[in-house]
Amino acid sequence: MKKLGLLVSLGIGCAAVALSASPAPAQDKLRIGVSQPNVEHPYRVSGVERAKAWAAQHPGVEMTIVDGRRDSAVQLASLEDLITRRVDVIVLSPNDSAALAPIADTAKRAKIPLVVFDRKLGVAPDDYAAYIGSDNVEMGRVSARFIAERLGGKGKVIQIEGTPGASATLDRKRGFEEEIARHPDMKIVSYVGHYRLHDAVAVMEDAVTAHRDMKAVYAHNDTMALGGAQVLRERGLTGVVTVGMDGAKEGCDGVASGALTGSLHYPTMFPEALELAVKVPKGETVPKNTVLPTPMITAENRADFCK
Repeated sequence: MKKLGLLVSLGIGCAAVALSASPAPAQDKLRIGVSQPNVEHPYRVSGVERAKAWAAQHPGVEMTIVDGRRDSAVQLASLEDLITRRVDVIVLSPNDSAALAPIADTAKRAKIPLVVFDRKLGVAPDDYAAYIGSDNVEMGRVSARFIAERLGGKGKVIQIEGTPGASATLDRKRGFEEEIARHPDMKIVSYVGHYRLHDAVAVMEDAVTAHRDMKAVYAHNDTMALGGAQVLRERGLTGVVTVGMDGAKEGCDGVASGALTGSLHYPTMFPEALELAVKVPKGETVPKNTVLPTPMITAENRADFCK
């Protein structure tokens, strides 16, 4: 019988979920700790659901998921707790690449390997076992090319950035700005939306007031892109090219409704990260870097990606 139980909340206020796929003694199982920077965002929720589904099919695994609550200090403390619990391997997406870097040394001293996914950890490659993600710089470039083509290489673009310091934010910004710089008649005005809907709506209100001549909106995830689209609709601005990232249900629904012109599909990294994680403690060889594809979802190809 599969069972799902909530563990006692950690002293740091960070909830952990333990998944046990069979009644076999815990000491006979491979113990995997999964650390998400938050478990509220739709992208993270989807990843957690996929991780749970995978664990339910693997009776030899005991998985604990901890929530960083968008706070690097909370996430760091929850990771230290996983190390104290003596998990066999940790699967980690850092809230902030630099702020979470100290956990690599702590894990190494405890001889617990790290599999990093989605966002990079600000440490040398020798300090983690494997990384799986997508090329966020290239995603920014693809978005820029898409927008530049739609605008004919001219116009003002509002960029809504994600959490400052997160590797995905830095890379998606860099790739986008490098590519737009090739078009002298295009200008970028940036705001920070922290990957949240309400923050994106707030900054988009400011953007619409100050830059009513905008021709496009580029957001570092679909949630913020939809927040931008909401404000455009409320203000009666039409014909603005709006692009988001993640390409999960939010992105697919946004493209289907016409709120989004496009969304970069960004995989949750599950179950792929877990399949890497089970091999590492056994000493099996795994690729140091795994890059998953990120196609642009549009109205024309939506049926191919939005099942």
